[in-house]
Amino acid sequence: MKGMTGLKSMVFAGVLAYSFAAAAYAGAADNQPTDDNAITMGTVVVTGTRTQEEIGKVPANVTVITKKEIENSNAKDIVDILNYQTGITVRDIYGNGKEAQVDLRGFGETAPFNTLVLVDGRRVNEIDLSGVDWTQIPLEQIERIEIVRGTGTVLYGDNAVGGVINIITKMPAKKPAFHAGTILGSYGRNKEAVSLSGGHDNIAASLYASYDSTRGYRENSALRAKDLGGKIVLDPTEILRLTVSGSHHSDRFGLPGSLTKEQVNADRRSSNDPLDHASTIDNYAMLGMDLDLADFGKIDADLSHRNRNSDTYFVSSSYKADSTTKTTAFTPRYVWNGEPAGHKNTFVTGVDFYWSDMDVNSFFGPTLSPSDVSQVTRESRGIYFNDEFSLLKPLVFSFGARHERVDYDLRKTDLTGFLSPLNAEVGDSADAYTAGLTYSYQGESSVFLRANSSFRFPLTDELVVYDYINGRLDINSGLKPQKGKDYEIGIRHYFSKRVYLSLTLFRAEIDDEIFFNPSTYANENYPKTLHRGAEAAAKAGITRFITLFGNYTYERATFEKEPFHGNDIPAVPRNKANAGIRVHDFVPGVILSATYHFIGSSYAISDQANQYEKVGEYYTLDSRLSYKWKDLQVYFGVNNLTNRKYSQYAAIGGFPVGQQFYPAPERNWVAGINWRY
Repeated sequence: MKGMTGLKSMVFAGVLAYSFAAAAYAGAADNQPTDDNAITMGTVVVTGTRTQEEIGKVPANVTVITKKEIENSNAKDIVDILNYQTGITVRDIYGNGKEAQVDLRGFGETAPFNTLVLVDGRRVNEIDLSGVDWTQIPLEQIERIEIVRGTGTVLYGDNAVGGVINIITKMPAKKPAFHAGTILGSYGRNKEAVSLSGGHDNIAASLYASYDSTRGYRENSALRAKDLGGKIVLDPTEILRLTVSGSHHSDRFGLPGSLTKEQVNADRRSSNDPLDHASTIDNYAMLGMDLDLADFGKIDADLSHRNRNSDTYFVSSSYKADSTTKTTAFTPRYVWNGEPAGHKNTFVTGVDFYWSDMDVNSFFGPTLSPSDVSQVTRESRGIYFNDEFSLLKPLVFSFGARHERVDYDLRKTDLTGFLSPLNAEVGDSADAYTAGLTYSYQGESSVFLRANSSFRFPLTDELVVYDYINGRLDINSGLKPQKGKDYEIGIRHYFSKRVYLSLTLFRAEIDDEIFFNPSTYANENYPKTLHRGAEAAAKAGITRFITLFGNYTYERATFEKEPFHGNDIPAVPRNKANAGIRVHDFVPGVILSATYHFIGSSYAISDQANQYEKVGEYYTLDSRLSYKWKDLQVYFGVNNLTNRKYSQYAAIGGFPVGQQFYPAPERNWVAGINWRY
């Protein structure tokens, strides 16, 4: 919305709030909801406490994105789904999801390292600066996505500063099921997917495969991806369940690079690096065990191994890097539910072990001569507990603590002889605490407050620095783990089964937040930053056929010490909003939806001094029409209906130094057909 001011954003938020208040009155008067516009109440989640718990009892702002919501969207990948959620900012660098950044609670450039991402409880954050690969799990295999805003450090440790996103895949059912689907869309989009599952007696299994390709919006932004995976669930006894799962993901994609403002205006779909490309092969296997000991509690344990190979070739700068990362994890935990002295109590304790080895071979020059070899090992060991105790039937007190230790072994050999080899071992430890209160009232409604501490250990890349004085690589010995104190208070109120409203206020004080300093080309601790804001969301079934939904986030993240005291943290917009309408079953089987998405302006990444012009605000309007008849579903959607021209990602760089942009797609369409049996 070009030229939209902060005042207009507040007016929009006010109109939205008034609309939902009116809808609340109308919804409360109508006591005959249908399944489509009723709001799921008493939803059980696992991410907030690492065991099953109703959302209303978790002292945090939690969202569950269901399988049905995913199926009714135009999303091509996970980041498209997350883009519309409360408090989340998505920066899809190349428009294909591969190099996307997801920001919870306003961390800007370092968001990928302050947001923990799990797949079935298995962490997928990398140990280096490469971030999360959001394309490794196809949408068709997702049962639900759980988002816990605010630090989850006590339960999950490193990276969980801004929040936790847990992607939960589908479990096989014993009843035979089959799905086949195809998707076509703009920029040569073509996807085929097939899955089947079934079981007998005490065993069930599933298998899926998919192929996804696109030429991409920009020159050299093509993506080709293949996925194959499966899951087996075995119940050998009434008290024991074993789950075996695994997947193979491979892709190849272009790296179109950035454009200056002048180049964007001349041809926003062009590339300065038309030959740069990369590829990935990602395999994992996991064995899970659930042992139910009845009155003595329950033991859950997951053992997983992941092998990831990445090949990146920057033809434009004659540089190539091949990396292999192997990660093994063992995460056993014990859960006890009881009623000491007549008060309900849930106690969770466990240990998290992660071992990661990374080998990187670098090549440089016209002939790609071997340049250097890096060998990195990172081991982390965390022990934690969390307890929920019902002081009164509606009042739950939760508290917990964690201690975590991380050790690094960093070795780097410069084969060109220009730099001295690096050979170092470093380590550090940190503690975190949490305490919260949740009060339930009027059925499923609840209010909560909590105080937490958080930490983030440096990534392996952040620990290496170039010593300009001695002309050698060295350990960034002055870099410390960042630590924070977080406070939040919120309410989840159900006016009826059809009308819901939530509001959360948060404040996070971070000490020694880790940033890249473009002046010294090193990662450094910034003394103090402050992240605060408000998150509001609402949903209302105003009639049997019409549902309104929306959310608004105000977020301010600032530096609190010199040299940038009072400046905004780059890439953190102060205003974000989503609003939509869904018309369902007015004509049997037909669903029509429209969604408005707004992101406010922010400074470009690396502009800590706030000296460049802000990256402009933007909005998109997306629509979708679908029809379902028995086991068949067809749909057609248009994204960015008004053909806005904008960039989700911008940074300071280049030569001469200036703003560099990564343009986002203009108007585009998607169509598909699914058959589920």
